[in-house]
Parts: sequence; structure tokens; C-alpha cells
Amino acid sequence: MTKQAKIYQKDMLEEIKSIPQEYLPNLLQIIRIFRETALLSSLSQNTIDKKQNPYPLRGIPFTYIDPTDPVALVDWEALK
Repeated sequence: MTKQAKIYQKDMLEEIKSIPQEYLPNLLQIIRIFRETALLSSLSQNTIDKKQNPYPLRGIPFTYIDPTDPVALVDWEALK
């Protein structure tokens, strides 16, 4: 943990200690919502990063299994 993070943690603990006990459940809920929002922000940033590469599978090797076999024969109503 960095020195700055330790200072933030100490300040937050002091703030929490100064809050009346009846407000602690609300504070806990606020902290949890904040954490969820922060996680969603980081996840959305990852999707933005993925959108910047329109061909994410380019260069990944793949193999065709039976490339000449017909596809979805059972779905063709004309063959019934």
C-alpha cells in the first residue's frame, strides 16, 4: 500500500468514527454502491478498449472441422 493510500485510509477511518451509529448502515450501503459503480466503470472501460480493435480474433489460429459438410440440414423445410 502506498503512503498516500495509507493516509486516505487513516482519514476515512477517522471520518467513519465520527459518524453517529444510527447512520452507519446508510454509510455501508453508500460504500457498497460506490464500489459497484467503480467496478462497472472499469468494466465499461474494458469494453471501450475492445471496441477500439474491430478485429480482436485476427491472428488467432483456428481449424475447420468437416468444412465441406452441409450445415443445418435439419432446418431446411424444403428438404422435408
